[in-house]
Amino acid sequence: MDERDGRREAETDGMSRRPVPHRRVGRRRVLLWIGISTAAVAAAGGEWARRSLASEAHPGAFGATPSEGPGGASAGHTHAAPTPVDPSPSPVDLTGRRWSDPAGWGGAVPGPKGAVRIADRVLLDADATVGSLLVEPGGSLVFAPERSLTLSSAGGVEVRGTLALAPAEGAVHTLRFPSVDERTFRGGGMTMVEGDTGLWVTGTGYLRLDGAAKTAWARAATALKAGDTELSLAEPPTGWQSGDELAVTPTGPPSEDEFSTRYDLCTIRRVDGRTVVLSAPLAHAHPRVSAGGGVAVGAEVLNLTRSVRVEGTPRGRAHVHLTSSRRADVRHAALRWLGPRRAGKETWNGAPVTEPVLGRYGLHFHMLGDTSRGTVVEGVVVRDCGSHAFVPHASHGITFRSCISHDTWEDAYWWDGPPDTRTPQAPSDDITYESCVASRTVYEPAPRGYRLTGFALGAGTGGTARDCVAVGVQGATGASGYEWPETSEGVWTFERCLAHNNLQNGIFVWLNARHHHTLERFVAYHNGGWGVEHGAYLNDFDYNGGVLYGNGAGGVAVHALGREKGTVFDGLLIDAAGQSDYAVATAKHQLAGGTVTISRSRMTGYRKAGVAFRATPDGQPDDIAVLDCSFGGNEVWLDPQSPRPARIVLRKAGERQAVQLEPGPGKAEWNAVAAPATVDSPPRAVSVPAIRLADAAAPTRRLPV
Repeated sequence: MDERDGRREAETDGMSRRPVPHRRVGRRRVLLWIGISTAAVAAAGGEWARRSLASEAHPGAFGATPSEGPGGASAGHTHAAPTPVDPSPSPVDLTGRRWSDPAGWGGAVPGPKGAVRIADRVLLDADATVGSLLVEPGGSLVFAPERSLTLSSAGGVEVRGTLALAPAEGAVHTLRFPSVDERTFRGGGMTMVEGDTGLWVTGTGYLRLDGAAKTAWARAATALKAGDTELSLAEPPTGWQSGDELAVTPTGPPSEDEFSTRYDLCTIRRVDGRTVVLSAPLAHAHPRVSAGGGVAVGAEVLNLTRSVRVEGTPRGRAHVHLTSSRRADVRHAALRWLGPRRAGKETWNGAPVTEPVLGRYGLHFHMLGDTSRGTVVEGVVVRDCGSHAFVPHASHGITFRSCISHDTWEDAYWWDGPPDTRTPQAPSDDITYESCVASRTVYEPAPRGYRLTGFALGAGTGGTARDCVAVGVQGATGASGYEWPETSEGVWTFERCLAHNNLQNGIFVWLNARHHHTLERFVAYHNGGWGVEHGAYLNDFDYNGGVLYGNGAGGVAVHALGREKGTVFDGLLIDAAGQSDYAVATAKHQLAGGTVTISRSRMTGYRKAGVAFRATPDGQPDDIAVLDCSFGGNEVWLDPQSPRPARIVLRKAGERQAVQLEPGPGKAEWNAVAAPATVDSPPRAVSVPAIRLADAAAPTRRLPV
């Protein structure tokens, strides 16, 4: 196993086999619960009694048998997905009794230590603090739309009925977990786990988070300078307001210090059409990048503020976990300080290293199968998260549109990987990432962040990633904006996605693929490594019409040879912009395979050669055809330490005769001897890309009232 796989070994959502304790519930307490439909009668320590009672009323809802893991799931996740119920959005019912009315609570409104149980309709009309909350089937808790309200819960909030936060214009609704102790988390499980504080949507529960619609992100129309107090955007933003917090992404070249971390966090003073006036000047420059091929873009300006908020605290991160058979509606919400971590067994430089709690992520759709089909997550921000941001784990048919992950640990868009490199990943089918952003993705400790990625494009069929952005991903060897992970093959539609200012690569492929994969119009600029690092051993990929500009190591690194049809890089514009020695370079081939073709591409801006053949002496021989490409200098270079190639063929643009290259002194700048060669395909003209990247996130909308 490659050492870079080490962190993946532990990242499956495994489960402990500790039995959940059972507490007997006395007859008097049962009668008390039956006597009132909603109660706030227990201190914070009495939450488990409430859950035990609920288990008696709804067998299997809470707890576990001794043969199960925490939360009631058997080890190995072999349970069946829930049976879906009516998928249409539930109307916001404002007819319930008011939270502030003591009569509805038997004489006293719940307090900070109350274990609150709701079985009827309740309208939250005032700020409230509770010890915990359970919304029973048939019950509902709806935040009054016209008011700005905060509900704080020391313990978990479980929704088996309805929870709705849908503020009117100008109002803000917040669900807060202010007292999370991350040391109590156990992780895993299919149902609510005691001590794993967060928002749980279970059974037939319905969650509606539906804030004011706004443009999730827009690009700057001009270069931004340090000291600027105004931003001119390429499109006028919708819904941006005074006080909104923005993140301006880095865009500088990898030759500059801190090129991948030069973010500006700033606040809006006012908005006038496309002009955004800031409350303080920018600390960093954010140049506009003209990469060619139609690509001329400014920094992404991410709006991180939403009028619906679910949050823990910087010292106590909560989570959102959905296993309900009813489709959730999650739109225009900001999920902050989620994804708990705990002390691991390792240390780094003498300090303990934390690790994520399995199954406790920012927004986690957990093993819903086809039940989740048709779910749309729009305009959602997950920020300052200690673990994965968006997780559709074994849950099919979910669309993530104009979502933002910012400043999160672990792979941002992800689902549970295989337990080891010999076991295939469980699939999530028909997942769509449209106009989504993975921004500043980090790992602890940073030097161990092997293959950290913004988007893990995992196993399944029907996946789509379109018009997405990966920026500021940190990590070590193999880290990237987008990853096709080992043993996690999924066939994705991949179009017009952008990776820039990531510490390592734009794309990292480490896949021995059984299927043919096509990537259209990919753009990578100012990454610290390669625009595309392509492995592992044998696979068939087509990269069509992309632009790779100013990446620190070069445009393309080729580890893998073809499996059946071969991998093709066609119609690329690779401009090293003076940042690297080569536009394309081969690396060590582990297995002999089919031809890799680089065709109809333009290579320029490099320091030494367009294509370098640099396989190590103990590798398998190169089998590369470079056809109908134009060069801005020396065309090729053969490493004298490389094994004799199986075949290297070069036919430059505008020439009819191809040549086969062998190491030798025939042409000094090539370090190669050239002999006439035959190529099956006729000469073709260089194809210049024509890519139009979106200037702003895809529009989103609220649900009907």
